[in-house]
Amino acid sequence: MAMKAVIKARFNASKESFEKFGDDKYLVYLPFPEDDSSANVLINILSRKIGLPPSRIEYAGKDAKGNYIYELV
Repeated sequence: MAMKAVIKARFNASKESFEKFGDDKYLVYLPFPEDDSSANVLINILSRKIGLPPSRIEYAGKDAKGNYIYELV
């Protein structure tokens, strides 16, 4: 069964950081602006932090609040 991960991304931060808050919810600060490659950048960061290969993380879109939603398969 696929699990979901929700990432609240904050762009243009002073430094990169990654925090877990709650079950499968993450807060990521990134030192660059949001662009078309942001979803893929977040896949690589999430992969590195949770130890799951990038090939097993699929971008599922954004929710109503603008959070990035990923399926972990």
